[in-house]
Amino acid sequence: MNKFYTLFLALFITTIASAQVLNETFDNNSGFTTSTPFFSDGGGDFFGLAIVDDFNGEPTPTGLKAYTGFAGGFMTGMDMDAEGASLPITVEWNGLDIDGLTDLMFSGEFAEFFDSPGDIDDLDFIRVEYQIDGGGYQNLIWFEGADFTSGTPPVFNGIFREDTDFDGEGDGLALNDAAQVFTKTIAGTGTLLDLRLTVTVDSGDEDFAVDTFVITGTVNDTTPPVITCPADINMNNDAGICGAVVSFDPATATDDTDPNPVVTQTAGPASGTELPVGTTTVEFTATDASGNTSTCTFTITVVDAETPAVICPATQTVMADSNDMYEIPDYVGDGLVTITDNCSTTFTTLQNPAAGTMVSVGTTNIIIEATDDAGNTAGCNFDVVVEPFLGVSDVSLTQVALYPNPGKTLVTVNTTVENIVIFNAIGQKMMEAQSNTFDVSGLANGVYLVKITTAEGATVKQLLVQ
Repeated sequence: MNKFYTLFLALFITTIASAQVLNETFDNNSGFTTSTPFFSDGGGDFFGLAIVDDFNGEPTPTGLKAYTGFAGGFMTGMDMDAEGASLPITVEWNGLDIDGLTDLMFSGEFAEFFDSPGDIDDLDFIRVEYQIDGGGYQNLIWFEGADFTSGTPPVFNGIFREDTDFDGEGDGLALNDAAQVFTKTIAGTGTLLDLRLTVTVDSGDEDFAVDTFVITGTVNDTTPPVITCPADINMNNDAGICGAVVSFDPATATDDTDPNPVVTQTAGPASGTELPVGTTTVEFTATDASGNTSTCTFTITVVDAETPAVICPATQTVMADSNDMYEIPDYVGDGLVTITDNCSTTFTTLQNPAAGTMVSVGTTNIIIEATDDAGNTAGCNFDVVVEPFLGVSDVSLTQVALYPNPGKTLVTVNTTVENIVIFNAIGQKMMEAQSNTFDVSGLANGVYLVKITTAEGATVKQLLVQ
């Protein structure tokens, strides 16, 4: 697996919880500064980037060691004072942004090629240090000479081992020609971090190699996502129902560290639900990878825009009283006018002329209006025909009679008729017939007036229905 893919995979895995501060692959020299330029004498004295052959334009050294485990370019050097460079040589990364990060971690790959019996002297070292916000450099990881086989102080012919207690003597894991990854914790937090690599190897076959310096930190994210709800929705009811089926898009959210904050609906009905007339509130909540949340709401207002259905009766024919006047009844209250609506409601009604109004013989137009709770108004109208009073004493055809009287079903007039109209006790026309036999089984028990019209004239008879 190549270096780029390895780093990409590591970054992908830690995207949610971590941020990358440094990713130095040593494939070029653009990310750091050195205390001396790269150089090479073409043989065994050099300092630069192997594989990518960056030795400041000088020839690739023939003395490069056969390291293993590095991918792509890596930094290396050997006998680094032979070309006039001042030791130690430093490599620095300055002004690394660590603002808002905690749990800073460093990892790097280190190697030193072993030439039996070993070539590291007592004064050789590899050291990595850091400082935060200019507060002074702190030790991060050191490699010092150890296991010397020759000489008295200063001793020589040793190897590099990690100096675990930073006392100048290698006492930990030994370096060799294979790249080894070392991971260390960077203590502290702040805004800017400086990293420094310091190396001194000053004789033939004294060498070093490093690669893949990575610094990561945990995002200390306290900023909630920015969540945006849909705009408020205002709509009319669906025909025939006291509500409407409403669909809406979910809220959207952005976050400064989490590319995909989770958005969930936390209150209100689901999209596509039938909502009642009135105002309903819907709430969404966005949560980022650090657990920060933010909410937004919007309202859905369903308006009852449907008018009531007002149904008037057909023309009403009634008989005037003895003064040839007729009192207009309450047609809604009496059930002759029906009112229905898509919403369960109480209605405000208007009747003109109002109930209790006295009207004379002739035709009067009745207007009915109904208004529902939402203010929607509808109406209808019909005529009331008031006929002159004809009392039972107005007998111009004394020979005309009804039988049986009282009657229950069929009642017969004992002569040929042109028309028969039956009125109730308050003068309302109840039925009409053109035959001398008519059926009263549909009438309620009570006293009725029957106006009988023949070729000779008209008379009114009283009929008892039982």
